[in-house]
Formats: sequence, C-alpha cells, structure tokens
Amino acid sequence: MDQLIQLPGVARKKQQILFFLTHLRKIEGIAVDTHVKRLSERLGLSQNKDPEKIEQDLMRQLDRKEWGRFSYLLIEHGRKICDAKKPKCLECVLPKLCLQRRSFYPET
Repeated sequence: MDQLIQLPGVARKKQQILFFLTHLRKIEGIAVDTHVKRLSERLGLSQNKDPEKIEQDLMRQLDRKEWGRFSYLLIEHGRKICDAKKPKCLECVLPKLCLQRRSFYPET
C-alpha cells in the first residue's frame, strides 16, 4: 500500500479504486473523493467535511466487503446523476434517501 502511494499522482483515493478494480489487494478503506463526499452528505451518511472522517463514518456503516464497490458506485453516481450544481434528481434511483432532493426539485 505504501509503495503505491509514493508514485506521482497516486493518493489514497486512487489507490483504493485501483485495488477494487484490479483485485490486487484487500480493500483497506473507502475512497472519498468529491463525489463520495457530496453524496455522503446528501444521503445523510456523514455530516463531516474532512475526507478521513467521512471515510471512518462510512466504514462504520458498511460491511468491509462492500467498501470498494460502495465507493465506486457513489463516484459513478456522482459523476453521472448527482452533479454538484445541477443534479438529475428525476433520474436518481435513491430519491427516498436523499435529504436535499427537495431543494433542487421542490415539487417532487
């Protein structure tokens, strides 16, 4: 783990995603990028702003075997559906879990 992080451009988030996608090693945490951070707040999974604290909050709520997949799914959902400024709430599969949907689409 430490050797991978020493490469230029590789931080903890990228390392965890690489581990998940390539099955190189057991996942040791949850990759928290801007999408995971935003969705964790919108879904009420964490109220923290610090990525390391968000990671700890999420790890307490999920089975270890789900960490990699969960992170990857949140990142993809954040990229494709739950945009920071203009989320596509009407296309979202998590409307009942989202605490902020009504602020974007009050009529729903």
